[in-house]
Amino acid sequence: MDHRNHIPENLRKVYSQLHQLIDKKQFIRGTLFYLKNTCGKKNCRCAKGERHVSLYIQQSLNGKLRTTLIPKVNWDKIKEMNKRYREIQKLLEAISAYQWEHIKDKD
Repeated sequence: MDHRNHIPENLRKVYSQLHQLIDKKQFIRGTLFYLKNTCGKKNCRCAKGERHVSLYIQQSLNGKLRTTLIPKVNWDKIKEMNKRYREIQKLLEAISAYQWEHIKDKD
């Protein structure tokens, strides 16, 4: 007997979406945030109030926070990878919720 027959269509779609996202192999967990900084150069635009914008990513690993600056050329790529991670997480939650609802079902 094929076990896929026991999986509802909406959950099969979730598994399919999850597979497609994971297959891209580029996702990253973390919180993205911007900081506005001044560089200290007297003649720079930031000395007149127009500060430089930098993008950072931060995550907790083994109970410690780690933060890194993202080079501007990678901003779009890292944003997309982070978005993909959040989508994967949402799909996993949907699968888990289904499993919780059916935890006492007899196969």
